[in-house]
Amino acid sequence: MDLSFNENNDAKIYLVISEPKNLRKKNSEIITEITRNGCTAIVITINDPYSVLRKSYVKAGINLDNVYFIDAVTKYAIGKESEDAVNCIFVTNPSNLTEIGIAVSELLKTMNTTKVWVLLDSVNSMLIYISSINLTKFIHFITSKLKILNISGVFLAVDKGIEPSTRMQLESFVDEVIETEE
Repeated sequence: MDLSFNENNDAKIYLVISEPKNLRKKNSEIITEITRNGCTAIVITINDPYSVLRKSYVKAGINLDNVYFIDAVTKYAIGKESEDAVNCIFVTNPSNLTEIGIAVSELLKTMNTTKVWVLLDSVNSMLIYISSINLTKFIHFITSKLKILNISGVFLAVDKGIEPSTRMQLESFVDEVIETEE
């Protein structure tokens, strides 16, 4: 997978479509590529809790010094934040889009580089908690913010897990759609 800046060094926004069984693997591959290129990653995790995702990244050999997490799962599932969390903001639940948006904005303010990527894992998991309409509004908000700030982003989604009309709207917000096969 080639996630890169274009020739004008402008950030790009991607929608990456994966098979369900390969979703976690794609997530790790994306973060590996981002960090290997000296960029900082902000992972908005709706699919896996921070502790699970962190272990997965460590197992994949990813250097976590420049990986930040916005975890929308842990507090919702167990009622409290993970202890000893590093570089992680916990939000109350996956349907609290305002809190997720504020967390993204706060993290972006602390970044001293334009070499930042935001990964949302996953679009499908968000649809469990919010309507398609609210999802597209939120993705539009995030893509607009990233484009204005010249920050790259990746929205990870499961193949055939999104209604065609919702997928069409999401595709209109991004610069490129990558359909992965494995």
